Amino acid sequence: MPREPQLPASLRIARVSTRPAVGGAAAHLALLVKHFHAPNFPTLFLSGIPERGEGDFYQLRAPGEQRPQRILSLHRAPSFGRDLHALRDLVRHFRAFEPHIVDTHLSKAGILGRWAARMARVPATMHTFHVNIFDGYAWNSPERALFLGLERFSARSTNRLISLSDDLGEELLSLGIGQKSQWRTIRLGLDLRPFDATDEGRTRDRTALRLELRIEPDAPLVGVVARLSPVKGLKFLLDAAPPILQSVPNAHFVVAGDGPLRARLEKQAHELGLSSRVHFLGLRADVAALYRAFDCLVLPSLQEGTPVSLIEALAAQTPVVATDVGGVSLLVQHEHSGLLVPPRNSNALAEAVVRALCSPSQTRAWALNGSIAMRREWSVERLVEDHRRLYAELREEIW
Repeated sequence: MPREPQLPASLRIARVSTRPAVGGAAAHLALLVKHFHAPNFPTLFLSGIPERGEGDFYQLRAPGEQRPQRILSLHRAPSFGRDLHALRDLVRHFRAFEPHIVDTHLSKAGILGRWAARMARVPATMHTFHVNIFDGYAWNSPERALFLGLERFSARSTNRLISLSDDLGEELLSLGIGQKSQWRTIRLGLDLRPFDATDEGRTRDRTALRLELRIEPDAPLVGVVARLSPVKGLKFLLDAAPPILQSVPNAHFVVAGDGPLRARLEKQAHELGLSSRVHFLGLRADVAALYRAFDCLVLPSLQEGTPVSLIEALAAQTPVVATDVGGVSLLVQHEHSGLLVPPRNSNALAEAVVRALCSPSQTRAWALNGSIAMRREWSVERLVEDHRRLYAELREEIW
């Protein structure tokens, strides 16, 4: 009789990300690495390098957590020679570590990592989609067709395709990526303890930021915490700033983050006569204090998966205004936990921000609703339990 396959006593997992940039994907991975480790889950953690201006998540937001081994050949931008080198590097790492599961995050690592896993004869692969990159991002038609074809091809040999929301999974399935039986939804989970908000802490942080900016102690602050890239839609917030200032003349705007559009956004602010009202802080490690200092957080994105800045801001009981794109409506219910507006609409954005600033009691009540929901529905414990169930499912399927 043939021997029954042996269930491994421990499950070796290789996790691969394109880059450890500040954002939701890096936060997600850091928590998985922290909560799934030896002896039950020996882990190989690999990543490319951040792009210029992105900032390293592990330096800014998680200095005490395990850092990934760097694959210097793994970059976001396509390059046939460099990508081939990265593929070889990943195959070499997988053959040495002999993982039972390769778990990939972000598009480039997802494609190369799953191909390398197949070449190294890894029993199981899973890939997490944090956002629908085929909607809201700047593509030319041939490039979009190429990457969509690569995702479709890579999905054929993937055991599980993970989306952060049901809607995101359905969007990607409708594009021909994978079969319905491959898809699972596992929502993001975060450690929200640093975002606890007390009256004393809020007063301290509000005072400190206004002193840093050298503005009036009671000046309303409209904040953004985001990568400065086209998909974040920040040009629409700057276009909304003049009508906001007509209604709230002492308001200021704070942009925490960096990225390829910083110089262009600074120029736009200057051309609009807003240089003294828009403060570009660059990358910051103290985002919890920033949220508590803001009167309103704005996320004017053109596309999103599950935006971490909204979860964190609501956990800190900060009122939010966001565009109704991607998974945003999972976090913000209009006029219950914040305000939602259509994307690419500066007039609607301005009206919502003015409403948030001029109705502080109402918007604080909405933010409190949001804080309760974030801590109930987006916890680390739920994220970990969802992954435990997934790994058990893969064990049963493969062994």
